[in-house]
Parts: sequence; structure tokens; C-alpha cells
Amino acid sequence: MLKILILGSSGTLGNQIYRELRKKNDIKLFHTGLRKRKIDFNNKAEFKKFIFLTNPDLIINCIAYTDVDKCENYKSISKKINFEIVKEIFNLKISKKLKFNFIHFSTDQFYNNKGRKSVKETSKVFLINNYCKHKRMAELICLKNKCLIFRTNFFGRSIGNKSFSDWVFKSFKTKKKNYLFNDVYFNPLRIVTIAKIISLIITKKQYRYSGIYNLGSKNSLVKSDFALIFAKKIGILNSNYEYISVNKLLKVKRSNNMFMDVSKFEKKFQLKLPMIINEIKNETKNYL
Repeated sequence: MLKILILGSSGTLGNQIYRELRKKNDIKLFHTGLRKRKIDFNNKAEFKKFIFLTNPDLIINCIAYTDVDKCENYKSISKKINFEIVKEIFNLKISKKLKFNFIHFSTDQFYNNKGRKSVKETSKVFLINNYCKHKRMAELICLKNKCLIFRTNFFGRSIGNKSFSDWVFKSFKTKKKNYLFNDVYFNPLRIVTIAKIISLIITKKQYRYSGIYNLGSKNSLVKSDFALIFAKKIGILNSNYEYISVNKLLKVKRSNNMFMDVSKFEKKFQLKLPMIINEIKNETKNYL
């Protein structure tokens, strides 16, 4: 029986992956808490002991400190969560001669290609803020240890209302003035879709693969269009919004074009990824 440990299981993505994988009868699941963390990631001894005792065959890392502004203001926290935890895991693996595989979730914010063209995994990496710098440091550790890395972005009804679609829903529902970014392109997937993909990858034993793969929808939308389409389909669209440039409104610099080319993923994993409009349509049911 395959033993799987989900790190960050109390977060949005980790929790959904846990709920998807518990449907399977041929695996034994471990987690770090579902409603709140039961493991103190800052306590190295406790964290290492937990991994050593569970002795998983596969670790799925969903731990992340994703607030870009806070990552800039609290650099040490960002570095600890987004990089040093990963580093400690592989130090433990080497020192205790553990043999687990590792799936790491990274970010699409490395990309900042000009225009609306999609970007491949081999494209230049832009480290424009602390969040990107520390996530890239984690990637390099994972690459060195021959892990499977997914650069991704996701949306959907989530724990703590932290996804982009949660923000759109709350913003239009309250009818307060909204500022919509009309210069940021991205191609996210539903949280549910990513969880199902991970389940399929485990079933087909493809978690043994290594390297970096873009994981997103087939095509992209500018964030302002995503918000308007989403709000309209739910029936909460109003005219109390204004278009604005992302780096005009926000203090910490962000990427403008995170549209990922997902052809490498589709070819390697033999899975067809959905169009973004279909992902939006399917997710609106969870808000209705």
C-alpha cells in the first residue's frame, strides 16, 4: 500500500488533494492537519520526527506563504516557509536514507513574458519579489533531488476564501468599488481539477517522474475579463468597478503575463487540459 504524506493539508490546495485522495482504497494517507496545523513547521525536531515516523513513499508539498506583500515585508518568514522547509526535508532524506518521491507545487509568477504569448518551462525566470526568489530556491533544491515540480495557479471555492474567485465573489457581492487588473494574463485551473489530476498521476505511478511542468488551462484570460465573466455567470455582476494596472495599484512588483504553455505536461502525462472558460463555468456551481 502506497503511503502518502500531504504537507499543507490545512490549506486550500492541500485540503482538496487530501479529500480527493481519500477516495482511493489502495493508499494510506497522512496529513499535517485538516482544519488547522497539527505540526509546527518552525520546530525542526518535531517536523523531522513526524516525517521520519510516517516514513512515506510520496510527499506532496502544498506548504506556501503566498501573500506577496507580506513576503516582501517579512522576508525571513517567506524564506522559512517557501524554501527552508523544503531544504530541511531533503537534509532529513539524505541523513536518514529515506526513499520517498516528492511532488512540489511552485508558482506561475516566475513568468513575465511580453505580449500575450504563452511561456514554456525553459523561459527566463523573473525573480521580481521575495516570494518568487524563495519559491525558485525551493525549485532548485527539488531539481537537485530529481523531484516532480508543477508551476501552477488555481481558483475555486476554498478554505478561508483565499482564491481569486473567492475574492471576485466577495467583492461583487458586497457591491463595493472594485479595481480589476486589465494587464495581467494567466491560465489557472480549478482547485478540484488539480486534485483530480494528482489522483490520476498517482494511479498511473507518474509521481516518479521528475522535472518542471506548467500546469494550467489551455488558454488564458486577462484577470479583469475573468472577474467579469465569473461574476456574470453567478448573477452578481455590477458596474461598480474600474480597470487599473497591477503595478500601479500594488506596491510590490508583480508579473503581467503568466500565461503558461502546458503542452509539455499534456505530452508527458497523456492528459488533456481544459479551456479556461469551461473551468469558470464548472466552478460557478460551487458558488451558486
